[in-house]
Amino acid sequence: MPDRYQISVILTDECNMRCRYCTTAKRPVDISEHVLDRLAALLEDTAPASLDINFHGGEPTLVWESVLGLNQRLAALSGERRISRNLCTNGTRMNAERAQYLAEHRFNVRVSIDGRRDSHTLYRFPKGGRKAEAALECYGQTNDGLQHLIDAGVRTAANMVVTPPTVHELARNAAYLVKRGLVHLVISPVVGMPWADEHLETLERELLLMQEFWRHWMVSRDRRETEDLRRSILSEIERADYCIGGPMNQPDARVFVIGPDGRIFGDEPEARTEDTLVLGHVNDVRSFSELPALERTAFQLMYDREFYEPHVLEDVRRTHEVLKKRMTRMYRALFGPLPERGVWPGAVSSVAS
Repeated sequence: MPDRYQISVILTDECNMRCRYCTTAKRPVDISEHVLDRLAALLEDTAPASLDINFHGGEPTLVWESVLGLNQRLAALSGERRISRNLCTNGTRMNAERAQYLAEHRFNVRVSIDGRRDSHTLYRFPKGGRKAEAALECYGQTNDGLQHLIDAGVRTAANMVVTPPTVHELARNAAYLVKRGLVHLVISPVVGMPWADEHLETLERELLLMQEFWRHWMVSRDRRETEDLRRSILSEIERADYCIGGPMNQPDARVFVIGPDGRIFGDEPEARTEDTLVLGHVNDVRSFSELPALERTAFQLMYDREFYEPHVLEDVRRTHEVLKKRMTRMYRALFGPLPERGVWPGAVSSVAS
């Protein structure tokens, strides 16, 4: 029996943003009550290992009733088991009431925010318009949503998409978010834009600046905060390894993704990899424990079958090799030797948002 199950539930394929670099399919398909009921039944019939449940989209706050419905079903599961609740959001629909609910139910929340205004609004636009005024309004909504989460005491991380035109601002963007109260910064190099050697050199330099920033930051921080940083850097090393074709970043867990239509995937699907990752359907299985393990991760399939152009795949490798190298050196500089792989804390789920 696995030590734990990591299950991402895609509550909707729809999103209220149309970020120019996003490759996720955006379809007007929401999860049904039937699929939520079947998911709850499968969890009930699966041996009571620990559960990491990720509330995903699209943008899950567009279907807030489904967020509530899934959480209520988790609370009703019988037996004793640890349940970690994680939600990814762009923050534009977050308000004080929702943030308080997430705090009360001990959610971990990841907000997609790239940092300061100019970096964030360069490519992030709302659905239906790409005017600068609309992008600025959404940035304000994201910042307001982030502040609601911070004020409510929600454990919050940032998903920072880094592009070649914004990579020179990475350290300053990181400092902006840390000063807002965040510690875990998920650095996601954009896929699909060309990364020249000069951009990779800048990425390395900015990560080195971040290392020095963290070194000064740690001087006045308590043990809990520095432990959060330690775990977040290990998580980033694992994510980078996964994105260059390494094994699943949760070696002690079985990983499943439930689509809004009830299909069960073995890894986070995108439009190119979706059909190749299907393991079954919630209507057709009796327990998650009977599903086969996925032989190849989404990123491994991307490389194997060249779902992207070769130059794009090469850039994915190069950017994440830089991240892995620099994050490993950052960990050693701040905390000493890496721990044995088997005792690493679980990485924060989801590769991108």
